Amino acid sequence: MEILGHRGARGEAPENTLSGFQHLRNLGIRADEFDIQVAGDGSLVALHDRFVDRTTNGTGPLKHYTAQELSRLDACHQRQYTVNGVDDQPWPVTEGVPRLEQVLDILHDFRHIQLEVKSRHPDEVDQVIRAIRPFWERFGNRAIVTAFNTRFLELMRLHHPDIPLGLLVEEDFREDAVALAHTLGCVSLGPHVSLCTPALVQQAHAAHIKVSVWTVNEPADMLALRDMGADSLITDVPTQAMGVLDSRPPLTDLRV
Repeated sequence: MEILGHRGARGEAPENTLSGFQHLRNLGIRADEFDIQVAGDGSLVALHDRFVDRTTNGTGPLKHYTAQELSRLDACHQRQYTVNGVDDQPWPVTEGVPRLEQVLDILHDFRHIQLEVKSRHPDEVDQVIRAIRPFWERFGNRAIVTAFNTRFLELMRLHHPDIPLGLLVEEDFREDAVALAHTLGCVSLGPHVSLCTPALVQQAHAAHIKVSVWTVNEPADMLALRDMGADSLITDVPTQAMGVLDSRPPLTDLRV
């Protein structure tokens, strides 16, 4: 089962920042899931929220900022981290919100990336659809585009039928997630960890759909997901995930 960093490695480094992605790279992990938003000037940037307040020293809606203005914010010091083995330390560098192309430069040789598009407004959806292809082409099928927004996925399939897609579903989702993913032409299903069961994994695999579970931070969940055959997990704490999964072989490898 593959480990994907979440927004870089948001439990260990500032989320969706260049140094956070570099931290993941330094761990030896070559798979990641991160967020794409549309800045006020139409540029694609790596940011989770529609407002900049939580993760930067700025305030207000993302749409009020150009990509250059976002790059001047401090996106690294809204919380403390463990730095060089010492807890509750400030992050050693200051960076702003990066452009998508800057992130992809760091991840250039990754085996797998998931580009989660957060856009829901029709104008933003249209901007992403018009801009995404050259970014995806740097990776080809090593990258998939994921979203909760089914309308976005429908339009992606219409305009870019060769780009692999992934459906994300929240913990309160009560429909048939595998059937919906299949209808949308998705190659991947991303259920919240609370939704993933052996039956769901089996159903997805029977439909030739991979299962990439988010956000998995508890050791027991990591082991359970591996044992039920999930293809990958997305975690805030990749260092912990590597240790947990290395500490116990898969059940199929155990010998009585």
